[in-house]
Amino acid sequence: MADGTKGKLSMKEMLKLLLTIQEYDSKLLELEMRKSFFPDLLKQLKDEVENLEEKLTQKKERFSEVKKEIDMLELNLATEKTGLDTSQKRLMKVSNNKEYDAVQTEIRTHENNIAEIEQQVIVLMDEQETLEKEVSEIEEKFGEKQKENKSRIKEIETNASQIDSIIEKVRAERENLTNKVSPRLIRKYDMIRSGKQGVAVVPIVDRACGGCRQALPPQRIQEIRAGKLVICENCGRIIVDIEKIDDEK
Repeated sequence: MADGTKGKLSMKEMLKLLLTIQEYDSKLLELEMRKSFFPDLLKQLKDEVENLEEKLTQKKERFSEVKKEIDMLELNLATEKTGLDTSQKRLMKVSNNKEYDAVQTEIRTHENNIAEIEQQVIVLMDEQETLEKEVSEIEEKFGEKQKENKSRIKEIETNASQIDSIIEKVRAERENLTNKVSPRLIRKYDMIRSGKQGVAVVPIVDRACGGCRQALPPQRIQEIRAGKLVICENCGRIIVDIEKIDDEK
């Protein structure tokens, strides 16, 4: 039995190692795919909190604006009421029809302004009440979502860190195996794998290539079972006989 040093392994032993290397590569691909989802998940979780925070800020700002508008209208309302009171008192002292008509016009103007301002205040107070409820609801939701997503973000970051460690370990184990296989065979394997969706080594299946199902001539099957390097003439993959590959003594 060969001692496992590069250059002393038989082709059958190196093909067996290629199968294991391919398993590592499949695992690495799966891990990298899982890892690729983490940035989007983290962004989604952070965006959820940021969107609620932005919405909360907008509602609070509008609430503040409405309060200022109400305060300003109430000042205007007080001014109009004072003007109305003054005009009504003047009406009692007018001495001619012309002055009477002028004061009456002032009174109507003040009354119209008061009615309009009071209507605006009612609308704004309704909005203020609605905003107050919305702010309260969003604050509660924001607090819950912030706590929930903070926990999930920490969990994802922990998982990402763990996957990085696993990936590093698998890569190290893969490299250890590739060091036992001839560089030329590894280059061929990598080249085939890159163009075949990650599958470079396939088994015989019903006397056909396990990659493309192309029937194999008896002579090629014998070569594969003997542990020789056989490349499928149709799909270009390396073909091995899983049942025979462990026969090397």
